[in-house]
Amino acid sequence: MKLISVNDLSLQNEGYFAFKHVAFSLSQNEIIGINGDNGSGKTQLLEAIASGENLDSGTIDYTPGVRIGYMPQDNSQVIDQTVEKYLEDIRSLSRELAVRKEQLSGMITLLGVSPYLDRPVRQLSKGLQRKVDFLAAVAGHPNVLLLDEPFVYQTNKTINNMLTLMQDLKDNGSGIILAATKFETNVSQYLDNNYLLKDNRLDKIQSTTNQETYCLLIFSANPNSVAITSDIERYLVSNMNNLVELELPLALKDSMVEKMTQLNYRLQEVKNLES
Repeated sequence: MKLISVNDLSLQNEGYFAFKHVAFSLSQNEIIGINGDNGSGKTQLLEAIASGENLDSGTIDYTPGVRIGYMPQDNSQVIDQTVEKYLEDIRSLSRELAVRKEQLSGMITLLGVSPYLDRPVRQLSKGLQRKVDFLAAVAGHPNVLLLDEPFVYQTNKTINNMLTLMQDLKDNGSGIILAATKFETNVSQYLDNNYLLKDNRLDKIQSTTNQETYCLLIFSANPNSVAITSDIERYLVSNMNNLVELELPLALKDSMVEKMTQLNYRLQEVKNLES
């Protein structure tokens, strides 16, 4: 099901086009990438989709029930609240539709923000503030997530954990748009469709849906191994004779190995599979 349809959209800034005649759609269970040089118009496009305002021509159609989570490239807010209070306030705005409190706590831990919960957001480093911006965007459990340069100032481990959270949203029916100057390979493998914004035009440059590489991970269990959790169970293909086999996109391999290791399973073999 389509969540958003962008129809012949154009926007000018001081007489110059930020973009013109842009058309594409975002569906459930889809991650779209939009890349382009700095100043190419990516931020203005995401801002337009997030607000539905300040357009010179064209329309944006939102399916009824769409809830947008937006992480801007530059959050100009000066937030005096502590990280914990700020994120809980954001979560509570969506009431029963939001992620559960324990889910938010798990995401905070996953991104390494737990030690800073009592710190005012404005006192955090730029990298930590970006993590908080990401958590704020997903706390309401949006079915449309817009992320503008979400990976700047982040380590590869944090990026992989953010991608894991995005994949979980996608698997549960959300649509996601990522905007970035460049997508590294670990990010590109998550994209279902990729677009380039250049010279005011948005062109589809790659579809990765049919190119995704899968892998089979084989782990051995021991007496101290913990039961497989629900987020891992959906990748389970076999659990017999103290061997656990998981089939998943290759892009998720490193984060899955880390999760299984934490549950006291030992990686025995990795096999690449055809998609």
